[in-house]
Amino acid sequence: MGASHSLQVDTSVKGILFLTLPISLAKLVPELNYLFNAVFLSQLGVKELGLVGLVGVYYLIFSAIGYGLNNALLAIMSRRAGENNRDAIFLTLWHGLVVGTILALVTIVFTYFCIEHILIATGVDEAGAKMAAEFLKIRMWGLLFLYAYQMQNAYLVSLQRSKFLLFGALIASVSNVYLDYAMIFGHFGFPEMGFNGAAYASVISEILGMVTVFAVIYFSKISIKEGIKYHWEIQKKTISLVLRQAWPLMGQYAISTFAWWIFFILVNRNYNETEQGVSQVMRNLFGLSGIFTWAFGSSTNTIISNIIGQGKINEIRRTLFRIMAISGIGISFFIAVINIWPSVFLGFYGLGEDFLAEAIGPLRVVTIAMLILGVGVILLNAVIATGKTIVVFWIEFAGIFSYLLYVFLVIEIWKMDHLTAWMSEWVYWSVMAFLSIVYLWKGKWKKSLSID
Repeated sequence: MGASHSLQVDTSVKGILFLTLPISLAKLVPELNYLFNAVFLSQLGVKELGLVGLVGVYYLIFSAIGYGLNNALLAIMSRRAGENNRDAIFLTLWHGLVVGTILALVTIVFTYFCIEHILIATGVDEAGAKMAAEFLKIRMWGLLFLYAYQMQNAYLVSLQRSKFLLFGALIASVSNVYLDYAMIFGHFGFPEMGFNGAAYASVISEILGMVTVFAVIYFSKISIKEGIKYHWEIQKKTISLVLRQAWPLMGQYAISTFAWWIFFILVNRNYNETEQGVSQVMRNLFGLSGIFTWAFGSSTNTIISNIIGQGKINEIRRTLFRIMAISGIGISFFIAVINIWPSVFLGFYGLGEDFLAEAIGPLRVVTIAMLILGVGVILLNAVIATGKTIVVFWIEFAGIFSYLLYVFLVIEIWKMDHLTAWMSEWVYWSVMAFLSIVYLWKGKWKKSLSID
């Protein structure tokens, strides 16, 4: 039952790419869910396309909380891998699953009793609020399975088995496209469910993704091959560690996504249906580009945590520059393609020439934001890897404060166009990148690196 290979990371260009590319494809799952939901629902009308932006961001708030928990688990498990403390890796995963399940159930109950009232209070008309609430009462059940799916992926990444992420990603993506088409429009023997069909399709695809990754871990006997023993007892010390590391990240991601939700509420209040639809498309585009950017962020978390676990602090700066260079080349290529042929991407929505003309300006703004995002995400994840998650929270707080101040002034007070509104992403990610690099380069974090 001995370990089959070293758990210390390879920080070469090849090693970074081998770790990151499968993560990118796994992150493709939720973004494809949002993209295909939007594409199919756009066929129902611009109102539905605008509403899917609102409900999509609400779901993202709580999936982001799970992502914060997941990032904390990834940092802890990667640190343990660097220390070669193998049994503690699964123990961390198990306690994360317990916390995640409780969190998901609380969120579902909150949504059932509160969401319609919240939507009406924020200015959404009663018909739209009722429609969105019905959708979310179905959609939120997906959190139970999404959290477990993400945490199992983090377990695989910490063991440097990220290639196995592809199986869950493929099953979840294909099933989501098939079920979206079948359940929204009533094909292949399914009833026509319209707007709510997208919710059912997404939940089922998340269940299938979770089950697939579980099956991969179980039948490939990865844990046995790595000499990892399963411990099922609940330990107060480990729960405390998970919560202590996770709550700042959970709060950070929840606040940042909630701020995005505020942005979409302000968009719905102040812009016409076409402009609302354009903003939904920009969200999809930003999310699509973020697949690769956030994958490099996860790789940064894993690699830097592992390096710290090995005690090789002097390698951190060189490794960060290498990751940013690889990420920058990739995102620049994506941006070039989108800007040269914008009609190819925008044409997927089938909403006509006027919609296309309205979307070009915001598209240019969003692609510039992608470059800043690429740097900011990597630097922020490097801070996460140090274990100083409370610092990450305050960096996020500063970014969100700047973001909300900007969008409130630009949209609500000055009534400026939606192109200017989307420049808020420049503000947010510039603040995040600047504060992260200042903290990392000052070096005080090096004095206390233990995670216990």
